[in-house]
Amino acid sequence: MAALFAAMPALAGPIEVTLDGPRFCPRDRPADAKPLATAEAIARARSLLPDGFCGPSRDVDGCDLDAEVIDDTFRVYAHQYRSRGGRHDWTLLAHTYVILDRVGNCLAHIPGTEGTGRP
Repeated sequence: MAALFAAMPALAGPIEVTLDGPRFCPRDRPADAKPLATAEAIARARSLLPDGFCGPSRDVDGCDLDAEVIDDTFRVYAHQYRSRGGRHDWTLLAHTYVILDRVGNCLAHIPGTEGTGRP
């Protein structure tokens, strides 16, 4: 029983981690570059995902990406899915957030809690 209580802090929740560097979070665009449209921001975010994140693989058929614009930034949410009965099932799969400024520079790349799916 003592071992269970000792493990509790580790089970409390995910540790915040960010992906950084030129591969996962580049900041290579001039501030005066043409602002991105939402579809361009989604494409940029997709290009920053880890290799294989969107499959296809044994556990992952693809990714759904959705963007919202808040305070002149794009917050792009990417979630892996499995195709089941004509729908996208996100159950126990990984997600990540990519936050871009208006021209596509990465402000943060925050992987979420991973399920059992393998990217």
